[in-house]
Amino acid sequence: MFNLGNLSEMMKMMKSMQENIEKAKEELRNEEIIVEVGGGMVKVILNGLGDIKDVFIDKTLLTEDSHEILQDLLVAAFNEANRRAKEVMGEKMSQAAGLPSNIPGLGNLF
Repeated sequence: MFNLGNLSEMMKMMKSMQENIEKAKEELRNEEIIVEVGGGMVKVILNGLGDIKDVFIDKTLLTEDSHEILQDLLVAAFNEANRRAKEVMGEKMSQAAGLPSNIPGLGNLF
């Protein structure tokens, strides 16, 4: 026999989890992650959702001779920023959902 009391409790839990996830997303939107590479010559600032907010490039890299170095540093900065944002997002979302934070790929689900 189907128990409506259990269904009601499960619906309350789901609603609570959804509210926690929305709150976590808002916190991630306001979180600031700063990534520096090349001894601070390139800096990327992004939020916890992975949205890039700003990029700083040292003026000494804006020469014809530094073109390849700048490309390499930008790739390194964006890759590190992406990795860190996924890590922060995974931790925050696992807390919101009441799950262990060590589940691989959790940050990619939200």
